[in-house]
Amino acid sequence: MNQPWAAPFATGPVHATVAVPGSKSITNRALLLAALSEEGGTLTGALRSRDSQLMCDALRALGVPVTDDGAQVVVGAHTGLRGPALVDCGLAGTVMRFVPPAAAIADGEVRFDGDPRARERPMSTVLDALRALGADIDGDGLPFTLHGTGRVAGGVVTIDASASSQFVSGLLLAGARYDAGVTVHHDGKPVPSLPHIDMTVQMLREAGVTVADDEPNTWRVEPGPIASRDWMVEPDLSNATPFLAAAAATGGAVTVPGWPTDTTQPGDVFREIAA
Repeated sequence: MNQPWAAPFATGPVHATVAVPGSKSITNRALLLAALSEEGGTLTGALRSRDSQLMCDALRALGVPVTDDGAQVVVGAHTGLRGPALVDCGLAGTVMRFVPPAAAIADGEVRFDGDPRARERPMSTVLDALRALGADIDGDGLPFTLHGTGRVAGGVVTIDASASSQFVSGLLLAGARYDAGVTVHHDGKPVPSLPHIDMTVQMLREAGVTVADDEPNTWRVEPGPIASRDWMVEPDLSNATPFLAAAAATGGAVTVPGWPTDTTQPGDVFREIAA
């Protein structure tokens, strides 16, 4: 493990076609939205990774049928999230910050834990926000227990999301299922990775949810159903950039099949950099 690593180098222009796996950010949002619709949905092009597997396992623990035939991930219809359940977050930020707001509408106790290092990651922002919206939670970080009653009042909450945009996205993704919806105000230093909140807003709208984001640092999700749909997961554009950079640096050409013409993925900015 202490031996130097011999970095590969190109002897000429790099020419290749690289099929990049699906976006983790889109995959885990689509899985959660399909589960919250109660009618389910399908994902084509979903990423297979530890984080996405942890999301699937979390949904299964909450009573949602999830199957994977290799071509599609299918989230089946169900009658509502339920406990008792144990959710393993691993080290996945999207699981530890997206699933609790959804599990708040579960009927029964839901316990969350994760890898030892995950217990060091900040969670109090989303947990305090859920308490303010009507959820009953023991703990301020992993492990914690959520005592679900099948509903959350919802309403208006102010948070400091300067540590992670996932705090905002997690609340927005589940907000349509709250009695009064949810309005999230951010008060603090700038929110990092705003394009990921844009991704959340766009995907909610694609699922038929009404979202207002015209006011700076404020997002409003109206209460209502989340539609079942067939999600086409875009390739992960950030993971594509090393291959494109190799082509740019060597005067070659790399093709990434399925690159979307319109996307909220931050990795799309590479096209402007390389132009």
